[in-house]
Amino acid sequence: MQQTSPLRSPSIDVISIQSQVVYGSVGNGIAYRALLKKGLEALQVPSVLFGCPPYYGKPHGGVISGEWFGGFLDDLIARGVMKRTRAVIVGYLGDVMQCHILANWLQRVRALNPQIKIYIDPVMGDYGEGIYVDERIVNCYRSPFLRLANGLTPNGFELEQLCGRSLSSREQTQHAAQALLNDTTEWVLVTSAPGVAQHEDEVGLMLVTRQEAQCFTHPKVKSAVKGTGDLFTALLVSHLLHGAALDAAVVAAGGEVCDVLAEAAHFGWEEIGSLRALT
Repeated sequence: MQQTSPLRSPSIDVISIQSQVVYGSVGNGIAYRALLKKGLEALQVPSVLFGCPPYYGKPHGGVISGEWFGGFLDDLIARGVMKRTRAVIVGYLGDVMQCHILANWLQRVRALNPQIKIYIDPVMGDYGEGIYVDERIVNCYRSPFLRLANGLTPNGFELEQLCGRSLSSREQTQHAAQALLNDTTEWVLVTSAPGVAQHEDEVGLMLVTRQEAQCFTHPKVKSAVKGTGDLFTALLVSHLLHGAALDAAVVAAGGEVCDVLAEAAHFGWEEIGSLRALT
């Protein structure tokens, strides 16, 4: 049984729930560092724990069990942390059981703290790589689970998985993103958005809200490092929590990702090293 205390937990800005690595800049390996760099109080909950990302070969570690994963989340509620947390980021999940555990937990959290913001990056795969999670997780994302989010940050490939069809035009991307909006989900930000970038040296993004759709582009930086989507979502949420308007947060986060990638390319890093490019 959890012990009670007359003291209260400190305020936390963000709980980041996603993959974790000892070495590497994917999942919490980059998101947590970026949140701290932006002056936010953050906690990290691992869905998987590996010695390094699997693209180096089979690493040590594995998926956090449902018992442990659910226990970590329950401990945050028991300690009163979720009553004083401003936002939750959900990224890569290790198995479908974690989806079900999270769906229940997020509903409990919102009942405790109606003002909390929930941001879900439905990590499933990418162009050129295909789906790199269990197919059951893809089906879980197609379920009401996503409807718990205030904001979603799929890439173009992931949006295609959610809507069940290929997307090639700006109009198709907009309609697919609009279909994900509901009374809770206020916006969808599509990275590598089909039909937006007009040149090969650009990356397109589309922000869809209940009122409008806005398109953005930023330069494509030639860097081999992974984790840019995890970094982008963390930076986007950071700007929102610091009071930026949504469209301004998208522009700022995109520019900062480019700066970080340019630094990695300049030094020839295999992973994102210093975050000196962030201010």
